[in-house]
Amino acid sequence: DSMMNTVFMESNNIPPAIKYMFDYLDRKTELLGESERGDTEIAHIWKTNSLPLRFWINIIKNPQFLFDIEKPPIMDSYLSVIGQCFMDSFSVSTMTLNKDSSANKLVYNREVTVYRSTVDKWYRDVRQSPSVTLRTVVSESKLPPLPFRSKFAVAQLFKYAYKYQSEISTALPQQGVQFTRSDFEVLTKP
Repeated sequence: DSMMNTVFMESNNIPPAIKYMFDYLDRKTELLGESERGDTEIAHIWKTNSLPLRFWINIIKNPQFLFDIEKPPIMDSYLSVIGQCFMDSFSVSTMTLNKDSSANKLVYNREVTVYRSTVDKWYRDVRQSPSVTLRTVVSESKLPPLPFRSKFAVAQLFKYAYKYQSEISTALPQQGVQFTRSDFEVLTKP
């Protein structure tokens, strides 16, 4: 619940870039013919594909992209279930459950129903909020740089070095660098 509350910030606190992009998608939808538009579903699908599915799902399933953490392999399945619940909350089609439905969908079906109404309200709030200009979006996007996450970067480098240790051990002496296999073993020991 707290994640959904974070994603669906209050309507008076919508980032200008999101408002601008959603208005753009609404304008493009209005240019479509009635048969292509499919009521308001096409705008909903475009908005869902552009923000929740491309950005939030990626962050949910890969928290190490944002935080300086090591994600244990067991977390993959947990985060996938949370991500699927999140994706189902944005779907325009109603989820029908039967004996062949996955256990995950049966578990979070009640939450999806609540989250869908939250999604619809948020999309409506974004649409009704005051328009923003491209100039506002550009000026708001000039943020200070994020601090370098050295722990995560070093861990990724060691994973890479461990995976390619024989190639690196062969290439380093050719470059005049004295580095032995035992040096690699010490540095890349899991």
